[in-house]
Amino acid sequence: MPNIPEKTEHHAARLASGVLLAASTGMEDPNFRNAIVLLCQHGSEGAYGLVLNRPAHMPLREIFEHPPEGEAGVRRVYIGGPVQPTELQILQLGVAVADDAMEIAPGVHMGGKWDTLDQILAPDPEDLRLFLGYAGWGKGQLEDEVEGGAWEVWPTDLQRLLREPENAWATDPEQLRRFLASR
Repeated sequence: MPNIPEKTEHHAARLASGVLLAASTGMEDPNFRNAIVLLCQHGSEGAYGLVLNRPAHMPLREIFEHPPEGEAGVRRVYIGGPVQPTELQILQLGVAVADDAMEIAPGVHMGGKWDTLDQILAPDPEDLRLFLGYAGWGKGQLEDEVEGGAWEVWPTDLQRLLREPENAWATDPEQLRRFLASR
């Protein structure tokens, strides 16, 4: 088991783009119960993240009005969070990423610039994760939640974690803790 700090202030000091937030067992918000959130941006004005372990119950082809054909249409989509749940968020792994993508950790990028859905789906499925919606926090809100014990903050090799099979770490925060402790 990893060494979990006794005081949550230690967790708040680790808030930065690219860390993981693991919901505490006492998390009451159903949007985040057992959630593992990738913190994509963190700054003085607030924070933005994606829930990594909430697969949608429908494949990509059931979400879009003009869905992609073939295998691209069955790609898994995740529920990134409760904010703007119809907005597509794109996470890219590797070095060949779209123009204007923002690096959130080494080898992990968010967003980018595309003209069509086919362009978005062109990369290997192993290098691309799709999310609907995101998690957002206002100024100081996430820090307060972390200090209040709602979240644990976990630095990790994000690209390596995302390339691992999800069933090794994504079921719940306890499984994530075990996975990170074994690395």
